[in-house]
Amino acid sequence: MKRALISVSDKAGIVDFATSLQNLGFELISTGGTYKLLREKGVKDLREISEFTGFPEGLGGRIKTLIPQIFGGILYQRGKADDEAFVAENNVQNIDLVVVNLYPFKAAYEDVKKSFAEKVEQIDIGGPSMIRAAAKNYKFCAPIVDSSDYATVLQQLESGDLDLEFREKLATKVFEMTACYDLLIAKFWAENTKKTEVDGALRYGENPHQKAVTLRDPFTNGANLISAEILNGKPLSYNNLNDTNAALELAMMFDEPFAAIIKHATPCGAAIGSDICDAFTKAYEADSLSAFGGIIALNRTVDKKTAERITGFFNEVIIAPDYDADALEVLRTKPNVRVLKIADFSATGDFGIRRIRGGLLLQDLDLVLPDFKNLSVATKTEPTETEKKDAEIAWKLVKIVKSNAIVVVKNGVMVGKGGGQTSRVEAMEIALGHAGEKAQGAVVASDAFFPFPDAVDLAGKSGISAIIQPGGSRGDDAVFVRTDELNIAMMLTEMRGFLH
Repeated sequence: MKRALISVSDKAGIVDFATSLQNLGFELISTGGTYKLLREKGVKDLREISEFTGFPEGLGGRIKTLIPQIFGGILYQRGKADDEAFVAENNVQNIDLVVVNLYPFKAAYEDVKKSFAEKVEQIDIGGPSMIRAAAKNYKFCAPIVDSSDYATVLQQLESGDLDLEFREKLATKVFEMTACYDLLIAKFWAENTKKTEVDGALRYGENPHQKAVTLRDPFTNGANLISAEILNGKPLSYNNLNDTNAALELAMMFDEPFAAIIKHATPCGAAIGSDICDAFTKAYEADSLSAFGGIIALNRTVDKKTAERITGFFNEVIIAPDYDADALEVLRTKPNVRVLKIADFSATGDFGIRRIRGGLLLQDLDLVLPDFKNLSVATKTEPTETEKKDAEIAWKLVKIVKSNAIVVVKNGVMVGKGGGQTSRVEAMEIALGHAGEKAQGAVVASDAFFPFPDAVDLAGKSGISAIIQPGGSRGDDAVFVRTDELNIAMMLTEMRGFLH
């Protein structure tokens, strides 16, 4: 006997679907409002859930399906000896389809008339549990959460059974649904229970009319901004956190002493040095005007000398792995400056999330770097060892500048940058304009290939001596020829560094 469990909040198409399943020989079990509707519409031989399980519905409807007879029927693996023995001994019956969609929590969340308690009651418990269980055991129990799949389900069942590829697609929809559902619940809960910025209830988002909270990822290892120790200053705002994260992402890519000053998630000053004070001094002097109100990232313990230089101008946040006691004493003379200690700067794997209308974009963070010791050189002109080192620094920097992006580095210091442009030529013009005379003998990094030699021409006119870029354009040959004519060395990463 094939069996389908049906329990839906969105009842569109469910009567016809249930009737068709019954005509295909499925026994139907159902709950609450779904059971009542199907009965009213004349669906016969329908079993109510408590009749099927022998356990009464209770706690005001909160307990209907959260019992072994349901989850055993969903989760057991057909043909596996231990599972078959268990279900036989405990009178567990198979459930082959789980047709469930969830309580409409989003509608409740957006309803300003509903109280906190009323919204809490719209948090589905049994539904997510059942569909996740079915998705996990998708080879034997198919989860159906989207009414647009009803027709395909019936079509395949009429031919025999659901194929494996379709079952995988159904399971994917489950995990997408529950991920978004839980994310909204987490946001709702944080908004209503986190009372201070330290807890994660931010005053507002990017602008005062936007609500915002922080949510902790319990699976994070390595560098962790959410768990940073605040040694001085007031709590961080949404923009502080976003900019500080960019600073952290950059600082953890460098092994040598490194300092960066970040504004709007973009480096305005960055440098390596013989020690952390030297690195910070170079980073600040590269663009002292833009440094005002910035985020400072340092990948070494901060000493007193560095702290004294930091307090010489206004800045919002400082992050470092540690601080000498006398350095911290100096920094605390600025009561509003947030001083953060992030002991672990290691760049472990992670993923980024961006919300779009109708869903989420998820991707691995761009932590992969090319093999700098074995970059291919596309020109007859060979780069010097100094240019190779500057090219490595420039590539690490250009990866966190908004695309289209160009960065200019000379002797370990970023002297120019151009980002967020719709034209690579414009990005080059801006970067070289920032660099000015410092472009002479400097290295340029481009986050993507050059489709034409025009941007290379600009680099040549400013005295750039080497370029690092991904390559891979149809116009590569013309670009390489022109680069050689300008006596510029060109190194290829063979990987792109877009950041949008």
